Amino acid sequence: MTDDAQPETPRALAAALNLSTESLRLYRKLKGAPEGWNVEEWRGFVDRLGLARAGNATLNELKAELLREQIHLARAKNRREEEAVVARETVREMLGLLGQKLDLLLRLKLEVELPSRCLGKDAAELGIEGAAILDEIREVVNGNLARFETDAVKASAGP
Repeated sequence: MTDDAQPETPRALAAALNLSTESLRLYRKLKGAPEGWNVEEWRGFVDRLGLARAGNATLNELKAELLREQIHLARAKNRREEEAVVARETVREMLGLLGQKLDLLLRLKLEVELPSRCLGKDAAELGIEGAAILDEIREVVNGNLARFETDAVKASAGP
């Protein structure tokens, strides 16, 4: 086959791409795989999907890569298990409750307390009063967040 000639069989195309016929057969099933036997189209397809590396790798290289990936996943699982993992539903419920508490706190501070705390004060005094209100809000929020974490871990652990 000359440089310009296109392969006429799957075996010839696989050889031109330096792939096994089995790999080529599997790649043909992938979405977006070229229809014909054009070597350049196939090279572009395998390169775009990163298949050329796998097609040219030795069995030992592929096994080593698979083993590295399994080790990576096992380590990630171990890291998750070492820490307190909280169920997604528990987090949703706790965040909903925390949001409701924060809404009530802000309403209390801004709608109920603010007018009476600011009555008759000048701008500098209003700034000081605003900072005090923010500190009070932070204190309550931080206390609730700490409680939230403890409650969430307990709820996730189950009975």
